[in-house]
Amino acid sequence: INDSFSLDKQIFIKDGEKSRIMLNKLSEMLEYTLVKNKVDAITVKDEMEMVDNYIDLSKIQLEARLKFVKEIEQETLINLIPPMTIQLLVENAVKHGISNLKAGGVIKLNISAKASMLLIEVKNTGNLLINNGSTQIGLKNIKQRLHLLYGIKATFSLKEEEGEVIATIKIPLL
Repeated sequence: INDSFSLDKQIFIKDGEKSRIMLNKLSEMLEYTLVKNKVDAITVKDEMEMVDNYIDLSKIQLEARLKFVKEIEQETLINLIPPMTIQLLVENAVKHGISNLKAGGVIKLNISAKASMLLIEVKNTGNLLINNGSTQIGLKNIKQRLHLLYGIKATFSLKEEEGEVIATIKIPLL
C-alpha cells in the first residue's frame, strides 16, 4: 500500500466507530489491490468500488473539506479499463489537490461514452503543481497501462484551467 493510506493515529484513539470503518475500507482496498492488479483490465463498475472506498476513507480524514461528485453514464460501467486507473487519478486529486487547500475543495468524476470513446475526467479544485522531487510514478503507471492495452488509441492529458486541475483519459470503446 502506498503512502496515501497513512492515517492519523488520533482518529483511531478518538473515535472507535470511525476506526472500525477505516479499517474495513483499508481491508477492502488491500484485497482489491492484491486481486485486481493481477489482471490487465477490469470493468468501470469494479474500479468504482475501489474509488468509493478511497473517497470514504479520505472523507473521514478531510471531513467537510472534501466534496466528491460523480456523474457516470450507466452504460459505461461494463467497459474495461486498466485496474487502478480512476483510483490513481482520484488519489492524486485528493493528495496533491484538496488535502493541500485549507478550505478544501471539490473532486468531480465524469465518465461518459462519446464518439466511440470512453471518456474519463477527474477535475479537482486547485493548481497543477509538480514538485521537482516528484517521481510522478502514478501518472507514469497510468500512461504505461493505457499504452499496453490500447497502444496509441488511448490518450491521457493533465492540465490546469480556471482554478481546476483536469485529468482526462480517452479509451476506444471495443
